[in-house]
Amino acid sequence: MARCCWFLVFAMLPLLAGAQAYRWVDEKGQVHYSQVPPTGKAAQAVGAPPPPAASPNQDSLNRSLDEANQAAPKRREDAERASQAQAQLEDQCRQAREQLAYMEAKTARRLGTTDAQGNVSRVTEEQFQQRRAELQRVVSERCT
Repeated sequence: MARCCWFLVFAMLPLLAGAQAYRWVDEKGQVHYSQVPPTGKAAQAVGAPPPPAASPNQDSLNRSLDEANQAAPKRREDAERASQAQAQLEDQCRQAREQLAYMEAKTARRLGTTDAQGNVSRVTEEQFQQRRAELQRVVSERCT
């Protein structure tokens, strides 16, 4: 029996949802809305309002959001490349500072170089000063 009552309640819900509304104006000029028309007065049947239309701004916002979502991977790649370039620059700077500090602690007669054939020779004073100036230039340009 309880199932039958519930069935009737659920069967009548669509009828309640589609209930008619009425609009009418009283003697004082006030507008009233109700589900039951007033007795002895003219009432106008009113339907449900139409659903709101999408605004032109919403369309442009949706396009902007789509464009931003499509551009996100490229921005991440660019940021990753910039980060790698910055790390490489910092590494070069660190190496140049270390080499410069080493050269400033040594003299030319204590340093040697190895050529492509593996021959070791002493660094001349001119080569020493040239390499030192080059390292100073690298440090001044790349290290802040």
